[in-house]
Amino acid sequence: MRIPQILRFVFLFGLVGGFCAAAEMPGLKVGDRAPEFTLASGTGSEISLADLRKNGPVILVFVRSADWCPHCRRQLQGLEADRAELEAHGAQLVALSYDSAATQAQAVAKLGLTYPLLADPGSKTIDAYGIRNHEARGKGLGVPHPAIFVVDRTGVIRAKLMEESYRDRPSSEAIQAALTNLK
Repeated sequence: MRIPQILRFVFLFGLVGGFCAAAEMPGLKVGDRAPEFTLASGTGSEISLADLRKNGPVILVFVRSADWCPHCRRQLQGLEADRAELEAHGAQLVALSYDSAATQAQAVAKLGLTYPLLADPGSKTIDAYGIRNHEARGKGLGVPHPAIFVVDRTGVIRAKLMEESYRDRPSSEAIQAALTNLK
């Protein structure tokens, strides 16, 4: 087993179990209240976390950019391929980045996404979750550290999944494990 896989295991299960093995990871923690938001989607509609939560837990995926980040595009397409398995847990999948709604619309079409891709062009939601990458410069100014939060119906963060490198992303299996622990 590679070391990064071990770290992912410790991070996921440590947080879900209540033991914070990765306190140095940026952003909100498991048990924190998820900040509410209403953002424009790539299809033009406004989507709020409160409305999403009415239908069950929410898998909230923060990506750097659906436009220029190849790791993000690969992750978004992988989540699309695994969407039915993730939603079988009663959860809803939604992703967001700092890209504009117009850019998100292009990404939705190009990548064939059927789940909402939300626009946070001012990075206010990214900031509210505490995951802005303050080291990013140039076109990356405002991007988040890639992260996945699982938010329950009551608005509490029940899992947080992150990798050490922006090139690596949590697996769908890790997300499913987090969802299984909600029950």
